[in-house]
Parts: sequence; C-alpha cells; structure tokens
Amino acid sequence: NVLSQIDVFFSHVDFSQVAGIKGMFLANKKIDNQVKTFITYNKGRDWRLLQAPDADLRGDPVHCLLPYCSLHLHLKVSENPYTSGIIASRDTAPSIIVASGNIGSELSDSDISMFVSSDAGNTWRQIFEEEHSILYLDQGGVLVAMKHTSLPIRHLWLSFDEGRSWSKYSFTSIPLFVDGVLGEPGEETLIMTVFGHFSHRSEWQLVKVDYKSIFDRRCAEEDYRPWQLHSQGEACIMGAKRIYKKRKSERKCMQGKYAGAMESEPCVCTEADFDCDYGYERHSNGQCLPAFWFNPSSLSKDCSLGQSYLNSTG
Repeated sequence: NVLSQIDVFFSHVDFSQVAGIKGMFLANKKIDNQVKTFITYNKGRDWRLLQAPDADLRGDPVHCLLPYCSLHLHLKVSENPYTSGIIASRDTAPSIIVASGNIGSELSDSDISMFVSSDAGNTWRQIFEEEHSILYLDQGGVLVAMKHTSLPIRHLWLSFDEGRSWSKYSFTSIPLFVDGVLGEPGEETLIMTVFGHFSHRSEWQLVKVDYKSIFDRRCAEEDYRPWQLHSQGEACIMGAKRIYKKRKSERKCMQGKYAGAMESEPCVCTEADFDCDYGYERHSNGQCLPAFWFNPSSLSKDCSLGQSYLNSTG
C-alpha cells in the first residue's frame, strides 16, 4: 500500500534536488491540469513559484506577473550518462542552476529556452533560445554549453561569469555529429572530451578540449567575495545563515580546489520556528487558534476559587 501511494504521488510531481545546498528542491506539481514549477529552501515546508526573468535575450522586458505567470523548468535527468540532463547543478558551485523551461502559466514543451540562476533560484536569466547541454568546469568557474541538435556542429559556448555573457569557440575544424560530452574526473577539471562521428558511416571521433591555456593565473583571496544564501531576501533558512565563498564574476582566474561554505551561524528563533500546542492549529495569519474539536476552557474545570492553573495560549 505504501509503494502504491508513493507511485500515485510521484505521478503528479517531479522532484529535483539542487546540489550543494541542503534542503533545497525544485518540483513540478500538477494543479488544476496545469504543471507548475515550485521551489523550496527548507525541505518542503514552504514552496513558491519561480519569478520569471525581467528581460529576454534581446533585452526586451518580460511581462510576467505572479502567480498567474511564472518560470517553469524541465526537471528530468538524462538517462544517457554521456549527455547532461535538462537541469544541471553541482556541489562545488552551490549557487548556480542551469535548466531548460518556459515562461507562462504552465510548463510546456514548446517555446523552450535555457535559463540560469547564479543566486540559488531567486532570480533567473535567459541564456539561449534552444536547448543546450551544460558542463561545469573549474568548480563552475567555467560553464560550457553545446547545442542539442541532430545536425553536425563545430562550435560551443563558454561563460566565465556564471552565464551572464557567452563566447563562441570552435572545437573542431570538421562539423561533428555529437553523441556526448565528458568532463575529466575531479573537482578541478579543465579538460572535456567531445565524442561523436563525422558522418553516419564513420567511426567514433574523440575531441579533447583543454581550457588551461585560457587562464594565465590562479585565483587569489582578493578574487573571491562572500555570498549569503537567501530566499527572496530571507537569510535565515532552516535555522541558520549560510555564507559561501564565490569567485567575483569579473575575475577570470583558475579556482582550483573548492573553497566550500565560509561560515554558518544559527539564527534567533522566531514564532514560525515553533509548532502550535496540542489542540491548536496555525491559521493563515500565523496565529495558533483552537481546533474545532478542542475546548481550551475544559482544562480549568478542576480549578477551585482562589486557586491558580496553567493555561496554554496555543
């Protein structure tokens, strides 16, 4: 029975865990025959829709008002281990999420674009109007994008500033039907291998791309800045403030080993951190009020005149 209930639940919801940030998930949920994308930072206690970008690729304003219109993402993971999934995040780049999706009232398979967030899902930018495979190099200091197409290609795109700008590079002199892309194992990788074939009758070709020559130095302490995880400005997430170390987007240097979280400090508890007392329920205004079946005054029946008793406020 438990298994059947889980199957029914997941037939209506697609989940994706965001790598590198504890308690952060994206989910596609079907509501009134519309599939919408929601985000949570506290293991599912609170969910909200994704705010669409303010502008499109050409800089034209995007008119998309919550909750009627929002950003929706495809959360499927690729079954082929040699191609990236439709959504990508990495433990060593905890603030960067790249995914395909669309802007509107619901998730759609048409008008698909690629979007990136460099602040853990709070804001998003459109980066391509067609689907691309994404590879993370140098702890996410380099993003590589390769177009999803059945046609042969010879170019790929690189971004050194978390997807804000992209440069076009040629990786082969002869157009290649790309079957997959692999990054070298290890967190510091700057080498990727593209494999495919020049024609449908030719043997597989391997193209090794080494990005080390792009950088002329390793990052120093002054190349980094603190970045605080937040949810629409709220910094206390699951009882703590988490501050990460991020390379400044304008610094083009090789990161090397992952710096990790700089610090984590507990927050002062608020009323929202507590459950309501027995017999009470939290209402939309945040107050704990008696449930329909609970009579708070019944607790004082044994109290005689002149005595005192403890009574819960909820």
